[in-house]
Amino acid sequence: MTRTLDQLLTAIEVDPHAFSVCRIQTGWRMTFPVFTAVTVHFVLRGSGHLQVGASPPIPFSPSSVLIVPTLETHWVGEVGGQAKVRAAAESCALLGDGLIEFTAGSGADDTLMLCGALPAPYQGGLGFFDLLRVPVTGDMVAGVIPASVFDAMTNEIAQAGFGTQAMCQALMKQGLIALLRDRREPQTELAGPTMFHPRLSKAVAAIIENPAAPHTVESLASLSGMSRASFSDHFSKAFGQGPIDFVQKARLRIAARLLRTTDLPIKVIAQAAGYAGPRPFSRAFHAAYGRGPADYRAHPGGEAVEGLSTPN
Repeated sequence: MTRTLDQLLTAIEVDPHAFSVCRIQTGWRMTFPVFTAVTVHFVLRGSGHLQVGASPPIPFSPSSVLIVPTLETHWVGEVGGQAKVRAAAESCALLGDGLIEFTAGSGADDTLMLCGALPAPYQGGLGFFDLLRVPVTGDMVAGVIPASVFDAMTNEIAQAGFGTQAMCQALMKQGLIALLRDRREPQTELAGPTMFHPRLSKAVAAIIENPAAPHTVESLASLSGMSRASFSDHFSKAFGQGPIDFVQKARLRIAARLLRTTDLPIKVIAQAAGYAGPRPFSRAFHAAYGRGPADYRAHPGGEAVEGLSTPN
């Protein structure tokens, strides 16, 4: 299981975009609209409750990380009918060099949070957080993310200025990777109820470790110790796509990384990714990324992949 997670962390990009600081006074509740990206709140100070959609409110405490799935409304703060409610966008101001400050209340900021978004890179099949189905809160974070990460976030916000947003994003990334690396038990809340199914993880590890192998549904099911039909059903429910689609996206995603980070010839990258030659690789890459490998290497920005989004 540990090796599987290590391999997945190599292939999955954790790229948080810090966008706001939230200050909530005791007795207040801050509401957020639906976001198309996963939302992450690092609780630097204070306690309260998080409610996602119609689910029951979940308590949080300092040094919690609140992770909210895509396409869900949520609120943070005081629970109960007596709470004063303010939408995040109703009271905002620019803080530092790119962060927005949202405020609920007019007095002390009893709860202080650094908030970010986790868009799925390239909308590909290996997006980790977009597979999330439940929020994540405090108890599972204790002792996992170093206290120094939260302290550094607090100091950056207190002295907001040039470079604050970039530094906050780097700190968020450090905290999230620490959180991911610690999730070694199957079926944890962070990974979602099925992503790290003990049997499925063996098939996923095989794909990531050797994307060029001639993977088939039958071979992957055999690795997982499951029948073809059972494996396909469990895999589709866990990842929102079939196993062969996942293999294809894994190959293209690893190829895209090699194009961005190395000077290897395209022929070599095509072979490493499991394609018979540059032409079939180029066709598949263009269909996914909207441009050929050479153009992508020259201009790697704006890599949204049409048709590869993970269903919610």
